[in-house]
Amino acid sequence: MKKPFGFIASLCLAGAAVYAGPALAAQANPAPTPAAPAASLTPGTNVHDSAGEVVGKIAQVEGGKVAVAVGDRGIVVPANAFVQTPKGPALNVTKAKLLASVAQAARENDAAVGAALKVGADVRSAGGSAVLGQVKAVAADSALLTTGAGDVTVPRSVLFVSNAGLATTLSAQQFASAVAQSKAAAPPAN
Repeated sequence: MKKPFGFIASLCLAGAAVYAGPALAAQANPAPTPAAPAASLTPGTNVHDSAGEVVGKIAQVEGGKVAVAVGDRGIVVPANAFVQTPKGPALNVTKAKLLASVAQAARENDAAVGAALKVGADVRSAGGSAVLGQVKAVAADSALLTTGAGDVTVPRSVLFVSNAGLATTLSAQQFASAVAQSKAAAPPAN
């Protein structure tokens, strides 16, 4: 039985986890201002570009890394990549360069996921250490996984290819919590 998994977006930036390597590479000029204090890097805080324009919102801060929702995608950058401005935390890159980098990384991720997303493939946690399930069926925008908790449909946007193979943007704990919450929210089977 398929389980609804729509709320998962709140846990995973409403899109694929896209590493911000290209975006950070675009930050060629070191910032003249000091690094943003950790206190200003909180979920819900706007993130600005080098010109002061809003580029996204902080979605999560964990272990020295900051996940930023940028449109319908996300990036993860080191906390020390932020600078403090009068408007709040900022990245030393223009919005155009950041959006171009995010779009390029998303295209590359989509192609890699398309190649790896096959029936029978293992799907791992974000860290790659835990196998969360196995692909049972593939649709245009989702995948049905067979897990220890039953079959679960996940949006394709939460999948990426890591060094360990096909993975979700969720840790094993986040995935288990999301599955439990979706089961609790699911209408009773007829």
